[in-house]
Amino acid sequence: MFKRMLLLGACITLTACFGDSKEFIIDNPTDKPLAISIDNEKITIPAKETQNIKLDAGQHTLALENGESVKFSVFDAWPRSGVSGLINPTRTRYIYVVQKYLAEGVQPTTENSDVHTLSIDGQTVTGPFDDLGSELFIDTFNHQWELAPVEAFPESMSSTSKDNYKTKIFRVEDFKHYYTNEFSPATDYSQNMRITESRYQAPEITAHFNSPELQTNLNDATKIYTAFIHADSASDQKDLLKEFEKQNREKWRNPQTGGEETTKYYEVMTNLNHTMMSSILELKK
Repeated sequence: MFKRMLLLGACITLTACFGDSKEFIIDNPTDKPLAISIDNEKITIPAKETQNIKLDAGQHTLALENGESVKFSVFDAWPRSGVSGLINPTRTRYIYVVQKYLAEGVQPTTENSDVHTLSIDGQTVTGPFDDLGSELFIDTFNHQWELAPVEAFPESMSSTSKDNYKTKIFRVEDFKHYYTNEFSPATDYSQNMRITESRYQAPEITAHFNSPELQTNLNDATKIYTAFIHADSASDQKDLLKEFEKQNREKWRNPQTGGEETTKYYEVMTNLNHTMMSSILELKK
């Protein structure tokens, strides 16, 4: 099936005509131009820059500079405005940051998100940060950022609230500079605050259960999921997502089986559902 790869700015009219597409950022954190191709369309991203693109729902092929070819799918079953994710040809690690903004005279009492520890180059850092990993495709489903890697936090922002925030995705090297030179905690983290480690882990979508009921439910869900991630159109994806949610409401959500296995069961079933509600996924063998 023919797929369109639309460079933002060169094809806004075409996108408006055809629809069923999602917008992504391709990032090049290196000191030299980065040449890749998507569906045989060559793209060169200047050093330290990003390129916004729009991609149709369905399967695509990404060719990297080292000759590696990667199959991936774009999903448009769940409505999403703005940038839906980042394409990471250099497999750079990214960090999500929540930056607090306060009105003059207001004293901070908490951060505007959970506080986590991260391990970077053997050093532990603590703050309103999340490790997004270094996958080829980083979706915004769980972490919707306002500022791209090439955009800096503004010195101030307009708001009707005395306490507000902005979110940004950092390349790991840029994050280290930010943490050392710009970041300061909004509060004393040692004062009865729950702090956990943020370490990226790909969501688990497979499991083997001793319970026949749980395993049958997962097998049925996986069949729909597999058809979904290989679907060639947004309409097919939407139909499969509706079928998944229908089965979930009528059967999978309330199994008769109890016990310890149900914790993993709900985790895996949720991960399948959330992936279908996201925007981009590498199709691994």
